Amino acid sequence: MSLKYKYFDETELAKFKRFQRKSYDTLESVAAELKLGMTEIEAARLLRKRFHEQGVHTYFHVPVALFGERTGYPGKFGPTEALATDKKLEENSPIILDAAPIYEGYIVDTSLSTTFGENALHKKLYPELKAFREQILEKVKAQVEFRDIENHTNRMIEALGAENCHRKHIGEVLGHRVYKVKNRFWNRFTIKQLSVRHVFWLLWKSIAANKGWQNDSPNWNHRRTSGHKPFPGLWAVEPHFAVDGVGVKFEEILVITDDDAYWLDDDLPHVRAWAAT
Repeated sequence: MSLKYKYFDETELAKFKRFQRKSYDTLESVAAELKLGMTEIEAARLLRKRFHEQGVHTYFHVPVALFGERTGYPGKFGPTEALATDKKLEENSPIILDAAPIYEGYIVDTSLSTTFGENALHKKLYPELKAFREQILEKVKAQVEFRDIENHTNRMIEALGAENCHRKHIGEVLGHRVYKVKNRFWNRFTIKQLSVRHVFWLLWKSIAANKGWQNDSPNWNHRRTSGHKPFPGLWAVEPHFAVDGVGVKFEEILVITDDDAYWLDDDLPHVRAWAAT
């Protein structure tokens, strides 16, 4: 099988972990390079440059930079509106940098929520994500249905007086599968740096689940197709909410086995930040 999405061995998991850290290191280094007045387009271009220097030439989705109120997906935020714009970075602005590079066939999907300067509301909201990370893992371990976990997450967001932003993600996802492919020539085809193999696999699995042909949706949301217990595999989980134009999120890999679940790595920027508060 050229594409693998579950039952990874320790060597494979170690590679996912290493590449996830490498992606987060890149997001942090680019965040440190941002300058006042830089546009989202310039920031996204810098992300692509840094990944290119690491040998990354294809993505599950292209690098994303969101500044200011766009971190909170304002209004009727469409599926493609997360793509970088000419929005300029301002003092004390919230920032989200998101990237899903493909390293040697391994997909990772990471998101860094930070600020340019001080932002009191971001400082208040960001630690709230810790409870989401704990609750999601607890409920997956208890074999609660994916749909119910997303609805529980939504209630947590509402209790904060916040808006659910991940329901505005493509596929309305709280999470989605990540996987690996073997180095075959047909897996190298891209459209605008997006891997054709990955995109079409995800699209096909989504259509099949919606049609009821197989109960194995790659998307984890509040819809009918997520009305099942957690599937084994690797899931990029990304709770995202906003208050008054300030959005916060994290995104990292959750490992689900036949009888257990755990976060792939407990030494990531957001985990360290919460531990320091």
